[in-house]
Amino acid sequence: MRSDDNFYPVSLTDLHHAARQNDQPRLQELRAIRQERFELMARLAKLPGDMYFFTQITMEAAEDPEFLTAMRRARILGVLVGVEAVTPEGLKSIHKTFNSHGGALVERLRQFRHHGVHVLGSFIFGLPTDQPQTFALTAELAEQAEITFAQFVLLTPFVGTTDFDRWERTNAGNMAYTDGIPHNRYWLLPPERRPKLFLANDRMSANELLRFTQEVWDRFYSLPKVWRRSRCASTLKTRLLFVLISKLYRHMYANTGIATDSARRAHANQWARWLAKLCRRLFHAKPMPDLSVPAEGRRQ
Repeated sequence: MRSDDNFYPVSLTDLHHAARQNDQPRLQELRAIRQERFELMARLAKLPGDMYFFTQITMEAAEDPEFLTAMRRARILGVLVGVEAVTPEGLKSIHKTFNSHGGALVERLRQFRHHGVHVLGSFIFGLPTDQPQTFALTAELAEQAEITFAQFVLLTPFVGTTDFDRWERTNAGNMAYTDGIPHNRYWLLPPERRPKLFLANDRMSANELLRFTQEVWDRFYSLPKVWRRSRCASTLKTRLLFVLISKLYRHMYANTGIATDSARRAHANQWARWLAKLCRRLFHAKPMPDLSVPAEGRRQ
């Protein structure tokens, strides 16, 4: 088994650097990897037309129209793009200066949509450089970029990261406990009892950070904005389905912060279950015809 969290393994920049350095072995290796991905997409394109795919990709693919066109032909219609931050300071703090920001970010994300590929943009809040105005700016750019879905997550101290080590050292003298287990060993708790941890920002209190994040969720997934984005669907039924899925996604991933009380979480879960039942009914369809594997894809 091989796990690859970036469907765009070789960028045009990679090829340019190898060619400029006249590194022929490396250049040939990169071209072979790139060609392998095109061959995979050509095979996907031969599968039944009612099969669609979703993957994760870096923003660099936006500057490669040939690759995006091949994705569309392969019916890879959705991608998760780690936008992370919308300011140069924020990108520098997470070592992703190769990502775009400002107007360039908007244009790059729009390129996916122009090629028929929908974007689920992932944004991080709670970075050391974040300020109160960062939240409204992020929401505005997400809307301008015409991305289909978005998630706004809080910077979380996962074990094995430098963020976790820094958080553990900072809170060594006043670490919170749950059922006698310190939160820096939260994995020892049952999943339902684990705290939802995030890194506090020196410029904002924990409550402000949560409130500003929730406001962005509410703004992006407000009914008027969701209905406007549903124009990507071609029929009234699919537009309604888009609205339900958008609201389902929001209830599944928002309203679950560490400061959210149990009643509000339970309310969000109830809404998510109700919406999921409606979505399931709308997704109901006739069984697929017998799936045939392209001849060149069969084992010899």
